[in-house]
Amino acid sequence: MGLFLKRIGWPYWVISLILGVIIPYILERMISFGAMVHLGIIFGILYTICAGVMGWAVKRRGQSVWFIWILPVIYAVGLYFVGPLHATYFAPVYLCVAYLAYGLSAAN
Repeated sequence: MGLFLKRIGWPYWVISLILGVIIPYILERMISFGAMVHLGIIFGILYTICAGVMGWAVKRRGQSVWFIWILPVIYAVGLYFVGPLHATYFAPVYLCVAYLAYGLSAAN
């Protein structure tokens, strides 16, 4: 079981589920932020940094480049069900940032 979890990259799935479903649900339903804070700071800056870190981590650990797709896809699907639909436009941005961080990172 441990080898299977390592192979599928369970940390990326867990982080992506938290960032793509749980946090948008909490922000949309339980906490009232202004649109500038919600979209600009959280989705625009914080999630972009998280996508870059995930791209860097995938490269650093020598895993398949397909792992960088996990966050943008789960984010887009999660927002379709629980968040503001106009924020799904950030998903391609996260993919580009993760891919850029992946490409610019030096492998061990």
